[in-house]
Amino acid sequence: MGYQIEAFLDKGRPALKIYDAQHQSLCLSWTYQGQPSETCSQQEIHRLFRQLLLLTCKQDLHNVRVFNLTPCKLDS
Repeated sequence: MGYQIEAFLDKGRPALKIYDAQHQSLCLSWTYQGQPSETCSQQEIHRLFRQLLLLTCKQDLHNVRVFNLTPCKLDS
């Protein structure tokens, strides 16, 4: 799974959008919620990393294969 990452300023606020490259769907959208003149607060950094972690977990779930094992009968 590949991603297209857009990092930009939205009215002076840092913003990040991550799209699934294959489906062209938006996976993550983050915009700094503090004042544009403030330095990124610890809370905002935690919020961004939480969203990135959840995106990583979602990606890992797509890579999981589920196997259904049924007992086989042995002919005697």
